[in-house]
Amino acid sequence: MTRFLASVRNVAEAETALVAGVDIVDLKDPAKGALGALASDAIASCVAAVAGRAELSATVGDLPLEPAPVLSAVLRTAATGVDYVKLGLFPGGDARGCLSLLAQEARGLRLMLVVFADAPPGFDAIREAACVGASGVMLDTACKDGRSLLHHLSLDAVADFVAEARAAGLLVGLAGSLRAVDVPHLLPLEPDLLGFRGALCRGGARGAALDTSASAAIRALIPTVPRAVASAAVPELAPALC
Repeated sequence: MTRFLASVRNVAEAETALVAGVDIVDLKDPAKGALGALASDAIASCVAAVAGRAELSATVGDLPLEPAPVLSAVLRTAATGVDYVKLGLFPGGDARGCLSLLAQEARGLRLMLVVFADAPPGFDAIREAACVGASGVMLDTACKDGRSLLHHLSLDAVADFVAEARAAGLLVGLAGSLRAVDVPHLLPLEPDLLGFRGALCRGGARGAALDTSASAAIRALIPTVPRAVASAAVPELAPALC
């Protein structure tokens, strides 16, 4: 049961995504990096416009992993009313310090940790996600140079990631410059989410506006999940395991 996530940067793109039938509207600014953040007021405007027609996630930006600033960004983003807050585990910094502080101060939030196939962390991110009580993990790419997730990892490696995340009781998503040709390979792995940006845009350029036809074409490749069924499949927040 895989849901379709579309990354959008404003209300107009959110509406295009909703017309295409996306399951999760993901709020981020592609001009600011892999997980570029929108301003809080822009996120709040999108939350108001979507008005419960789909779930929403939002990124906190391409942040250095410094505990206090990361906690502040996560709490600020969560306060806009999105369902999920996405934090990228970028190289360097104090990842474990960030996660420890989030476990103490941000329990109850639906946190999605983003792991980069082309810049992997030097620790078991799935185990750490489970330890801090995160809702899930996403596998993505940090460098947006046109190479997709499957250019960086074999299908077997991606399958292992999905299986390990599921065994840990986490939601698991796959993204990273995914195209229509990737969908038939990834759907059999049964990730909870498949995330797209460039493939939904005019000319396939992630910085261009969302295109209705391109978005509908991706939607047609991913079987629709009834909203009630998808909501029932989301695991409850578990206590930290470590």
